[in-house]
Amino acid sequence: MNIKDIKSIIDSCIGQDIHIVETHIKDLFDKLIPQILQDYEQSREVVQYTVSELERVHYPATYIMMAHVLNQVQDLSKKFIRSSDETNEYIDIEWTDGDIKNILDIILPHYKGTFHITIPNMIAADAITFNQRRQLASFIIDSIQYYGVDTQWKKENIEAHQLYLALLYAICKKDNQMKYLFYFANNLIDKLATTQEAQNTRDMAETILVIGHQEGMQLEAYLCASRAYTILNNPTAGLLYLEIALKRLGDPSVSITYKISFEILWQVLKVARGINFYNTKLLNSVVVIFDTMNPLPYDINAFYHTYLSLVFYDKQIKVLEDIADFLDENREIIYKHLDHAAMPWLSLIFMVKLNFPKANLSRLNPYINAFRGVVNPERNALMLDIFDSKNENLHLRELMVRLESTRNILDYSHDNHIAMILAKMLISKSVLERNPGNFLLSMHLRADYTFVKPENIQSGRFKTSEFKDVNGNDYSLPIEDPELLDVLMQQEQTDEVIWIGKGIDSLYYMSLLENNFSFGELNNLSQINTSDLQRNIIRHLHYVPDIKKSNEPIYIKSPYELEQEAEELKHKLSKCQIIVSDRAERLLLVKDMDIAGVPHHLLTDAQRNEFIGSLLPTCNIISTEVLIKTNFANPLQKYPSCKFWSPLNCNEFTFEALKSKLEDAFEKYHVTCNEQNIPFSPLDAEINIACAHGGADISNTQWFYADDIPIVDTAKIIGKGKLLILFVCHSGSITRPEYDNAMHTLIKRYIRLGYSSIIAPMWSLNTEILPLWLTTFMGEVWNGRFVIDALFSANMTIRQEFTSPEVYACLHLFGNPFLQIAERPILEIDEITTSIK
Repeated sequence: MNIKDIKSIIDSCIGQDIHIVETHIKDLFDKLIPQILQDYEQSREVVQYTVSELERVHYPATYIMMAHVLNQVQDLSKKFIRSSDETNEYIDIEWTDGDIKNILDIILPHYKGTFHITIPNMIAADAITFNQRRQLASFIIDSIQYYGVDTQWKKENIEAHQLYLALLYAICKKDNQMKYLFYFANNLIDKLATTQEAQNTRDMAETILVIGHQEGMQLEAYLCASRAYTILNNPTAGLLYLEIALKRLGDPSVSITYKISFEILWQVLKVARGINFYNTKLLNSVVVIFDTMNPLPYDINAFYHTYLSLVFYDKQIKVLEDIADFLDENREIIYKHLDHAAMPWLSLIFMVKLNFPKANLSRLNPYINAFRGVVNPERNALMLDIFDSKNENLHLRELMVRLESTRNILDYSHDNHIAMILAKMLISKSVLERNPGNFLLSMHLRADYTFVKPENIQSGRFKTSEFKDVNGNDYSLPIEDPELLDVLMQQEQTDEVIWIGKGIDSLYYMSLLENNFSFGELNNLSQINTSDLQRNIIRHLHYVPDIKKSNEPIYIKSPYELEQEAEELKHKLSKCQIIVSDRAERLLLVKDMDIAGVPHHLLTDAQRNEFIGSLLPTCNIISTEVLIKTNFANPLQKYPSCKFWSPLNCNEFTFEALKSKLEDAFEKYHVTCNEQNIPFSPLDAEINIACAHGGADISNTQWFYADDIPIVDTAKIIGKGKLLILFVCHSGSITRPEYDNAMHTLIKRYIRLGYSSIIAPMWSLNTEILPLWLTTFMGEVWNGRFVIDALFSANMTIRQEFTSPEVYACLHLFGNPFLQIAERPILEIDEITTSIK
């Protein structure tokens, strides 16, 4: 099975009933997983691609995988060993610092220069005696346990333990004690993740997969990978790796030891937490299995900590009583392992506190004080400062530096989980402090940096891990400097820029107009549930000028009735308010990803109670970084080239009829038409226009339609250009699912492809307006107007004939508002970056 086959199966799941999706996913796994387990190269080739495809059907896929995993665990539990009769005799040996120094003096010369962890150095293992190998293994396991109490490791410590992994592989292989290697790897992966070394965590998981395949220990390796991706907030990957691991247990030769049994049950809870899955009956069955295993005290603490963090999704603030009950009932276990228990329990308690700031912690305060008393403040500074609401800007910069190492932009939206929390905290604080730099720093994350983040493509199978100690005081973004920001953005004095960001408990705005910043809270907009708004109102917007009832003539609505409908829409959207200065002549918006799906033309000005789209030229510039990056792009040339595509050779007369109405505009503005459903080559003019049907779920599918059949490979239709106009219904829509920290929208694809500006409808587009709209818009562009002004002029021309906002406000501008015919870019500097330096 190859990538094309995987995509075809997931394509078949789009928009289908969950039972059909389940059949397709079962078919996929039945064919794919045996192939993955057979050979690492097969695994490397398809697993990550499968994860990205499953994300396209995230909700049904994760529910199906979770249910399947729970069923498998129920069946496998009959084979679980019910008590730990395993001994640690191999590492139960005394050692001194002098012993370890002597051993390392012998063994380390074999690791000079470049070495690969996945290639065990058996010569080094043979260079020391059996008892010396035992002592070294004992020292290494003790080390990971000693430093395991810290959530943040320094570069020196990480690199030391990376070397220990290489040493441990050789000696464990030599003495047939590989279980210690995987124990160490699981703990090392946890520490890499909590240190916010996300990319290195994935790379380490990949290293362990190589070793697992080499040693015939795929079960342990894929469990380790599931653990890694789950802690990195990617439960889809966590579930897939867990499915692969459990498939390995179908082999009768694979025993299910107590340790493996525990790891499986614990991992089930972790992935359930990752998808906010709480089903009392199903999860209680996991608890029952665990309780009958006569678990070790340390495992009881770990298991129930995870279980209670999952219960939070069901009981919310009431989970604090359950936490207090557990700690009281297991006080002896907790205090016996206090140093290891402290940070996990503190993290859980304060996660609840973060969601419920007024929560009563009186029953938990004795434990909180005890936990705080044993943690090292320096080596746990990130989490402790989040709890104490301090140093948010410092830590946010540190995390942004670490996030730069993330290679795949799809991973970035999972890796930035903690950074997103810090950004929300910093937005709230920056409004109180009237601090523009901190607000802009936060919006770097909250406005979705993946629109512009470059992908770091790995070349070759092996990559040298790079670690560094990061101090947030040593880094800053150029945009944090107001003077430099003004130079980079290039807006005019009368252009108002409004950033809308989500704080801890509300939406806030920062406005820049005439070189002055102002701040405030958006109380009404904060009450909006964007998903509900899109599902119940926006996706149903369309222009209906008449009514046809059975056995009655067509009734044409009067202008008064259409105006009343516009008022009704305004009333439905009455909470979607922002404050726009009456001195502003243009409006540039940067919207937090949580409210990005609210169409900017249908925001109302709180002072004038009018839709923004009817008041002044408006653009969603996506982010400060998008605007600055595109300010350096080349402008349109005089008489810009222009290409048009529509599926004209399909069976629908709609597209041919529309084309005939656009012929005059095409001739006047030298538009070249492509009439193939899939053009021989993608559109590559300065201005590209695409016209097709689009579904309400286009933000996820990214499909066009003709003849009610999806055109799946839209990448073959639209190539590179400067301005893209999409006459495709809903193609400007933006969704923000809960499972990652990113905007899902077709707009992102084309911004990343290099377009400066994109015009697209955020709901169903009325094609009657297109001849007049296109003629007006192109005329304004050819006369040298900014694209933001040309769009507003075209929309207001339409408004003269169609008073309904469903019609005149439908086409929205995204990206750079200042694209125009000009001789040079808006900004010309040899080199500049918006990344932290």
